[in-house]
Order: sequence, then C-alpha cells, then structure tokens
Amino acid sequence: MRLSFWVAALAVFFFTPPRVAHAVEGGIETYLLGSRDSFAGILPPAGNYWNNDFVFFSGSAPSISAGGAIVVEPKIDVFTYKLNFTHVFDATMASARLGLNVNVPYVSAQMDFAAELGSGLSGSLSDTERAFGDITVTPLLNWTHGHLHTSLALQFFLPTGSYSAATASVSDRSVNVLNAGKNRFAFDPTLSMTWFDPTTGWEYTGALGVTFSAKNDTTDYQTAPEAHFEASILRHLPNKLAVGLTGYAYQQTGEDSGSGADNFRSQIGAESLQARVFGLGPVATWSTEIGRVPMNFKAKYISEFGAKRRFESDKSWLTLGLVF
Repeated sequence: MRLSFWVAALAVFFFTPPRVAHAVEGGIETYLLGSRDSFAGILPPAGNYWNNDFVFFSGSAPSISAGGAIVVEPKIDVFTYKLNFTHVFDATMASARLGLNVNVPYVSAQMDFAAELGSGLSGSLSDTERAFGDITVTPLLNWTHGHLHTSLALQFFLPTGSYSAATASVSDRSVNVLNAGKNRFAFDPTLSMTWFDPTTGWEYTGALGVTFSAKNDTTDYQTAPEAHFEASILRHLPNKLAVGLTGYAYQQTGEDSGSGADNFRSQIGAESLQARVFGLGPVATWSTEIGRVPMNFKAKYISEFGAKRRFESDKSWLTLGLVF
C-alpha cells in the first residue's frame, strides 16, 4: 500500500484519548501521560479503527491522598487494558474533518504502603483493585495544510468507574483505598500538531492540553487544572518501521482545594500540593497486513523523573491497532 495510506491509518492508532485508574488526588493525573506520540495530529480516512492498549507502570511516592485516606510511602503496580474505538466520519464542519473516540479501560492494581494516617495503622499494609474505570468520550476535529496536520480533541471523562470512600479496619489490619474510577467529571481540550514529510521520513509531533475537573463530593477534594505537554521525534523507514523518542511534561496550574485537600496538606506539613512530573523514553512502531486487515504495532518505555506530589513511575506500553 502507499505510504500515505499507512500514515493516515496509523493516526488513530497513535492518537487515542486516554484513561487511568486514579487522579492527582490518588497520586496519578486524570490524563494518562504518554497517550499521544507519533501522528497525534493526524486523523485517518473515514472508517472504523480499533486499538488495544496494554499499559503497565510501577511507581512510588512519599505520600498520597486516596479515597479520603492519607497513605504513607505507597508503592503501586498498575496494569490497564484500554479498548479504544474510533469512527471517522465522511462529513466535514467548517473545513474540519470529524471523528469520535470511545475509550473503555479495565484496571488491575496493587498498592503496598507503610501507614494510613487516618486510622493509625502502620507496618506492612496493602490493597488491590480490579474493576472497570471511567469511560472517556472524545469528539475529534482535524485540519491538514501540506505537511502540517492539526487535531483538536475535546475529551469528556465520565464518572462511570468503580469508586468508594476509603475504609480501614484495625482489628484485621485491612485498608481499602484504591479505586478504578475518579468519582467526578473532567474535561480536557488537547491540541495536537504533526509535521511529517514522507520524502524524508522525519516526523515531529507535539500535543498540549489542560484538564479541568469537577469536585469529588465524596472526599470534598477539588483537583486543580492539570497542564500536560507531550512531544515525539521519529524517523519512518521504508520497511514501515519507525523509531524515535517520546516524552512529556506535566504541571498543575493551581492549588487543590476543599476540606480533603486541606486535611492532606495539614497532615503532611506541605505548603503546596501542586503536582508535576517529566517523562522520557524510546518508542518504536511497525505496520503490516494480516490477510486484508491493516495492523499496527507500537511499543514504548517511559521513565519518569522530577515528580512532586504524585507517583514517579516507569511505564511500559504496547498497542495493537486494527483498521476496518
């Protein structure tokens, strides 16, 4: 097939709106950092696209607020399977091509920690969670001008996932703090741009967005806006293999508020709860066909650094995409 077809088909494969188990309130941001890399600014031809994301990350933090509990020295392992379905329409609006993405995650997580301040429990404690997370629905708009491709994603995070307030039992030393859902709405407009020259094979992609969250009424915790920037540089080779680097920067633009945030701030003696983190790592992609079905593969590894008021983790990511 022509290279232009593969570029278009890969766009939805690489541009899939994200979802994750926990928010900043739980030590992890609303938007799953690293979701946008190669071809994030490109929308493929009209049709149906199905991506399967397998994401594993392992991280630690000094302390987090989760489900209303304050957890000390947590170490977490999370596996997430994300089913992404994207439909690209034939119609256009004001010169923009249109698409719609639905993202359904399933989360399996385990967290070990040293203490839960609210209950007074300390020592070797742990919790596990296996459940569906929050569904994300994302309208997509796309414009193309020569080698420059621009996409606007309007992501709506729906509080459909499993959630309950934290509980603790001193008698059997059990603490339940993990949740697959966030128990609140969120909205994230993200602008992605890709410059790709098929004659040279070089691609440059960047994506900038901000997440605005409603308050978690159960914990009275209002997460401040979360700004995220992702960038990737790849070289696409004639054998449909591409290799490069991908990374991101994340920073909250304000202070978390509400009694839940105030209690957390007071208990850990912090002046600020503003979270930040950076990540960088290699990414590789490959496209092929099985029968008449185009298939796309992507693998990447991202190591985080400079984390503050959130988990710092190592993230492994494998994606299998199918075009119908």
